[in-house]
Order: sequence, then structure tokens, then C-alpha cells
Amino acid sequence: VLQVLKEKISLLPDNHRDALAADIDAIMYTTEGDVRIYYDDDGIKFVSILMCFWYLNGANLPEQVPGETKVFQIVFGDESTKEKRHLLTANYEFQREFTEGAKPDWTITRIEHPRLLE
Repeated sequence: VLQVLKEKISLLPDNHRDALAADIDAIMYTTEGDVRIYYDDDGIKFVSILMCFWYLNGANLPEQVPGETKVFQIVFGDESTKEKRHLLTANYEFQREFTEGAKPDWTITRIEHPRLLE
């Protein structure tokens, strides 16, 4: 996943690359989208959690990003000193082995930034 992500990011315009970054303070809402427990063919137990994030970002994006999806814009301050922010979404899926004695290390198995990484 990391190699694919690096390749996609290298091809993005600067404004889309900037839109991928989210300060921890800019995350407005998070929720789990899907939680699964499953076993592989060897009987090893895994857990997978899809996390959804909504965050504010000041990247210079057009009102319509590719794919006809509307980007919500929020204006802070008055009209003379307005600061435009976009409300963007990101989905990350994390997985780890959940059998007894396994290390509690999580791995990102899927990254989605709709309309920015497509």
C-alpha cells in the first residue's frame, strides 16, 4: 500500500498534495465505519477497523474537485479577512493480528481520500 500511495502522491498537483495533510487539531469528527474479526486459513485471528475522518484544510482547491463531488467550504472571519477551509474526508483501514500473544502492532491496509487520490 505504501508504494502505491507514494506513486500516486508523486503524480498529484501541489494543491491536492496539500489537501491530504490534516493537523490533529483540524480533525472535526471521527467514527469507525466497519469493525471485523476474521480468521485466516491457518486459524490466526485478525481484527480490522475502518476509521472515517472529517477534517478542515486550507489547501487551494477548486470548488469542484474532479469527479463532480462538491467540496464544502467554510469561511472564518469577515469578508475582508476571510480564510477559506475545505471540509474533507479520509478513510483509513487498520488491521492487526488478534491471537493471544501477538504484538499489538497495527498496519494500515487501505487509504481513501475521495476525489484526491483517485
